[in-house]
Amino acid sequence: MIKAQNPEDNESAIRKIEGRILEKLFTQSNQQTPLTSDNELSGILTDKTDHSNFDIALENLIVGGFVSRIGDNEYQITMNGSDEHSKRTNADVLF
Repeated sequence: MIKAQNPEDNESAIRKIEGRILEKLFTQSNQQTPLTSDNELSGILTDKTDHSNFDIALENLIVGGFVSRIGDNEYQITMNGSDEHSKRTNADVLF
């Protein structure tokens, strides 16, 4: 029997992954190395569930204007993404 996944749990997991992506890109930006590959980003994930939601989380950030895709597989945080990172950090909902 397959366990039904609660949609709220899945959304919460995606938001946490978004937070990890924003944190990674924000840190890279502050270190003057703004571009990060998708392999580096997926390296922040800790379990299989994270990997299944990674593409959704990354796409949400791109659609929201928080992350820019440069070429095929490099990403950088946008000004809106830096603001979103700060907002989530201040609200203690980054992760």
